[in-house]
Amino acid sequence: MRCLERRLSIVHPHSLQHLHTVPASQEREKIPAKPPGSFRLLHTADWHLGKLLNDRSRDEEHAQFLEWLLVVVQDHEVDAIVLAGDVFDTANPPQSALARYFNFVSELFRQGDCALLAIAGNHDSAAQLEAPKQALHALNTYVVGALAEDPQDRILCLPDAASPRVAIAMVPFLRDRDLRVGKPGETAEEIRASIIEGIEKRYRETAAAAASLDCPVLATGHLTVSGATISDSEREIHIGGLGAVTPGSFPAAFPYLALGHLHRPQAVGDNPGIRYAGSPIPLSFSEASDRKQVRVLDVVGDTITQHGLAIPVSRRLVQLRTRYAELEKSLKELQPETGSLTTWMEVVVEDATLQDDLVERVRQLTQGRDFEVLKVLRGSPSAFTGMNVDEATDDEAIESLLGDPRAVFKRLLEEHEEPLEAQEIVELEMTFARLVELEEQSEPHPVV
Repeated sequence: MRCLERRLSIVHPHSLQHLHTVPASQEREKIPAKPPGSFRLLHTADWHLGKLLNDRSRDEEHAQFLEWLLVVVQDHEVDAIVLAGDVFDTANPPQSALARYFNFVSELFRQGDCALLAIAGNHDSAAQLEAPKQALHALNTYVVGALAEDPQDRILCLPDAASPRVAIAMVPFLRDRDLRVGKPGETAEEIRASIIEGIEKRYRETAAAAASLDCPVLATGHLTVSGATISDSEREIHIGGLGAVTPGSFPAAFPYLALGHLHRPQAVGDNPGIRYAGSPIPLSFSEASDRKQVRVLDVVGDTITQHGLAIPVSRRLVQLRTRYAELEKSLKELQPETGSLTTWMEVVVEDATLQDDLVERVRQLTQGRDFEVLKVLRGSPSAFTGMNVDEATDDEAIESLLGDPRAVFKRLLEEHEEPLEAQEIVELEMTFARLVELEEQSEPHPVV
């Protein structure tokens, strides 16, 4: 499967390839039949198996998505799935999430000849993802948790190395140790520059390793590209947003970058070849209006055509913002759409006081309705400093903090009784980030 097993000597300049994309107005239409001679890929990302929302499991939603995905693979003759990181929501996911993942892998293998290629995201443990690597290989599943040191080892050829029709540069989430060697006394700007330089270097050397292949070479990634929009459920990947790169950071040799990390499906800027698949379900109420999708790519020779395929909504999230005097009227008039699972709602009463018993009042006003209110919040949304949030509510921002030790540490530094110098903060954050990284990449803790 790896191109390393048989290197080809023919040089082909893929920077001249043509990339077609379906207009946004057509992305929700049924995708066309698989073209003759096409190798069909499906790009997905950010499954976040094991995710909770206000302590409520998302397992039913994930189960319905994965069942749908198996049908899509069969009905649309998909040859390979590319999963661009954040398979799980935490480095040590619950047993139910692990079971859901392995059951999907086995069902996909039994169903037919479709490969699964998965990279680690910033939520994943590289060690845990790669632990069953050899067993998964036998099931036509290929996982990359940590960046391979030899760039040649990052290239996977499909359907095989002897006669590749497409190659995938498997670049996982790049951790600080993959990008730079820290130096005492570095400023925040110097750290930012070295991180970006490190990311660009990894992609350049990976592109060079695939330059001799006589087929299109696509790349994966799990990072933030400037120009894309975010939601509040995305953690900062690098400290202070230092790791955000530009679309120009990627070599032209990659006609398509299958990205993960940002949960809204989107192309970056006006480049249809730099694409976030987005998460398959809304992971927070700020994503309630997102149209979730997977991307389907047809590779015929040097031409890549892509389409968006909408994911059916199993559970809708609804966010209602109102004022206290209008609360009853707003709730009575609310007729949210429903899916196969009960709709969940968040109610934000922007002018409520501490004296108002909001939870009880909302409970009475929604009794007997066909949706469930998970959150009742007071006041306008406020974003915590340093968090990648657009309009997070207090509750969502706190949830993000509790799920991210780096953000909690940053908050402690900001609230230190003796103000710290900017350089001291950066150095402390870098040290703490390395400690967290070591913990996340250690062997998974046994479940007692």
